[in-house]
Amino acid sequence: MAAPAERAPSVKDVLRRTPVHTAWRSVAFAAGALRERRRFEGVRTYCLFIGHARSGHSVIGALLDAHRQIVISDELDALRYLRAGFTRGQLMYGSLEISRRQGATLRQKAGRGGKTYSYHVPGAWQGRAEELRVVGDSQAGWTTRRLGADPDLLRRLRQRMAPIEVRFVHVVRNPFDNIATMMLRGGRTFESAFAQYAANCEVIVPLAARIGSQRLYRVRHEALVGDPRATLTALCAFLGVEADDAYLAAATAQVYRSPARSRTEVEWRPEDARRVEELIARFDYLAGYRRDD
Repeated sequence: MAAPAERAPSVKDVLRRTPVHTAWRSVAFAAGALRERRRFEGVRTYCLFIGHARSGHSVIGALLDAHRQIVISDELDALRYLRAGFTRGQLMYGSLEISRRQGATLRQKAGRGGKTYSYHVPGAWQGRAEELRVVGDSQAGWTTRRLGADPDLLRRLRQRMAPIEVRFVHVVRNPFDNIATMMLRGGRTFESAFAQYAANCEVIVPLAARIGSQRLYRVRHEALVGDPRATLTALCAFLGVEADDAYLAAATAQVYRSPARSRTEVEWRPEDARRVEELIARFDYLAGYRRDD
């Protein structure tokens, strides 16, 4: 049986990375930043996500975006625009505008087999905010790769956002689920999915050390599912805002009661499972994960 073909970039992905698209966004974000400049005066924290694709960053980003003082967009790829010379105001406006659009579509996201997921929190603040204190983006895969490829980019990010503090959230999920989801959703072979996952592991460890423990919050996806109230309370505290009862009630009601087990949808060859287990043993932040949990 032939191996499934690797997923080609979508037309949307290609177009959004063209110079014309970047130039258009530069103008649009500059105008928006000027209009919203007073709202941005109260921002104290800029938040980006790092980690592996398919780990639950979009879910946590959407739940944080439901807080009245937080705007977290999904898949802006902020560091791409940082490298293109966008200002602090443009970067923040980019997240605000995308959050608004995603809020208007009920935070829907396409999944495998044409299925659509919604990370909407009814009655909350997704796509809008008052007393804005935190702005950011939950795109983790590209953020990790860009910071790994350019060691100076972290310094430039902090310099660009100053005096706003830059903080990072690292969502961790069972590697067997990560790799299985990459195979199932992306049409990848095991070799392709495993190679990308392993490469990201090699980037994440030194990157986390450069970020520093005071500015990095690591959360397991399984912890969110197991105790969403405690997880969101701790995340909000890390970002410098309070998680009130109304917010927690609305947000936690949208969390699935058990984590998706994508690993059960893949037939693992013994040698492939062994390679994942060896990878888990190499990296402390993956400690405790097993295929048969």
